[in-house]
Amino acid sequence: MAKYRSNYAATISVAAMSAMLISTGANAGTEGIEERLRQLEALQRVQAREIAKLRKEAQAAKAAAQKSTNIVNAAKGVEVAKGAQQPPPPPPVLVTFRNGLAVETEDKAYSFRLGGRLIVDAGGSSQPEKGYNGFANITYAWLQVEGRAAKMWEYKLSYDFANTSAIGVLGGIRDAYLVLKHPALQLPFTTEPVALEIGNQWEPMGLERTNTRLTLDFMDRSLMSDVFGAARHLGGSFLAHGSNWTLKAGVFSTSTQDKALSPAALQPVPFWVSPKAGWVSTGGAQYFDVSARTTYAPILEKDRMIHLGVSGRYHQPNSATGANDDRVLLLGSNTNMESNVLKTNLLGTPDLSCGAYSVAGNPLVAGKCVRNVIGYGAEFMGSYGPFSVQAEYMGAQYHRRGGSLALASLAGVYAPGGTSMNYDGYYVYGTWYLTGESRAASYSVSNLAGPATFGQIKILQPLSAGGWGAWELAARFSSVNLNNGPYQGSAFANLIALAPNAATRAYVANSTINGGREQDVTVGVNWYPDKGIRFMFNWTHVATLMAPWNRAYLNGAHPNTFLVRTQVNW
Repeated sequence: MAKYRSNYAATISVAAMSAMLISTGANAGTEGIEERLRQLEALQRVQAREIAKLRKEAQAAKAAAQKSTNIVNAAKGVEVAKGAQQPPPPPPVLVTFRNGLAVETEDKAYSFRLGGRLIVDAGGSSQPEKGYNGFANITYAWLQVEGRAAKMWEYKLSYDFANTSAIGVLGGIRDAYLVLKHPALQLPFTTEPVALEIGNQWEPMGLERTNTRLTLDFMDRSLMSDVFGAARHLGGSFLAHGSNWTLKAGVFSTSTQDKALSPAALQPVPFWVSPKAGWVSTGGAQYFDVSARTTYAPILEKDRMIHLGVSGRYHQPNSATGANDDRVLLLGSNTNMESNVLKTNLLGTPDLSCGAYSVAGNPLVAGKCVRNVIGYGAEFMGSYGPFSVQAEYMGAQYHRRGGSLALASLAGVYAPGGTSMNYDGYYVYGTWYLTGESRAASYSVSNLAGPATFGQIKILQPLSAGGWGAWELAARFSSVNLNNGPYQGSAFANLIALAPNAATRAYVANSTINGGREQDVTVGVNWYPDKGIRFMFNWTHVATLMAPWNRAYLNGAHPNTFLVRTQVNW
């Protein structure tokens, strides 16, 4: 508008001047000149008033614009100053409901995920012997939370509501740990910072044992993995990995899945110590482990791979006995014939620590027969397209104190075996995906639980997309030998029964540990209709059974079990 008014004033001025020039030509007298001067002065006054008005309007418009800018800046919380810059907006938060509720910032610095699993098993046995003839139950009812904070912290807490009656005093606590991945822990040969983990976690020992049950190719782990593989334990560890190799090691103590968390709180003064020595009763000490596992995949592609690994474990029982260290000192006592829901336990050694006993009226003297246990294992997995083969071998060497064995025997405690014992086991199995999936595509080297484990299979044609899901066939042979000594199986039972006197019977009984020897064959069919859903069918046959020391009547039994499972996880 200001421009319009200025042009209007200029037009008036030009027209007035033209009129005056015409008038000048007609009348050249003095009066004409004075008249022209008066007209010019009047015109100048009009122009001055117009210019002043326009300036006033321009100043008012500028003030109004400045006021609007101040209001906007105040609302944004931005300081208006020369050179000031607005901070970047916070990253958006992404929310997804695919396989659980997950919330994550766009820069992945913070995340939170709520997940869980529900597993229902049912089955029956042709020859239950020591277990259920038929059974159906909710095997797992599981909830977990996990996430990330400030890019470098990770956490996880999971609880199983279905197994609380069969677990130690901490109930169904499973994973419960905190992880630090600080940028300063990045090494030249690792693909991400070394992870420092503390809490309840999988102890690194074996491939099948550290794989989650959700991705196992059979409903239960093999005999070998249940007997020699470590469970979750409280402790601290580190994990380093590259693109095709891993190393995890740590120090661990008690497990929430033990029958009890600690040995007897009071250890009395041994009877042979004189009262004048001033000894007092002391508390018992828990066991501890030092374990490590390393893996290498020389071939690792989308549809083919070779995986190799070794693991080792040093176990120090301290004051523990089979009462609170049952997985090591009562070897095989909680292994349920690869059909856990039926509780068919066909193996088990006596308490290798000699347990707790009384000497000369002194109660609760811990035998402490076991000095330490050295565990070891080797693993292999090969996959080519839809076919895969997996095998593992594990063993344990027990070193025991001869003096403690002698004291236990004098006290009338059954303490068989010598100062050095060896046990071992193995399995081998193959799988075939009829629908073309490959196990190689689900391999991961960064999983904190393993590492070097297999995730959920990538279904090529899900049922929800019009396909038939993924179909898998699997077959496994497994073997465990927990016998040690010159007399085993029926020969051991016959010698005990036919011994001519008590001394001979005692010699035979104490010369050999008979924890049992078992070989199983398992065949399975698995259907994965969609991600997070699986139906499983397993048949297990006991091909060979040499019964433990206290169940000789089971020698030669060949039970068959039939199991079905419905599994949902999110």
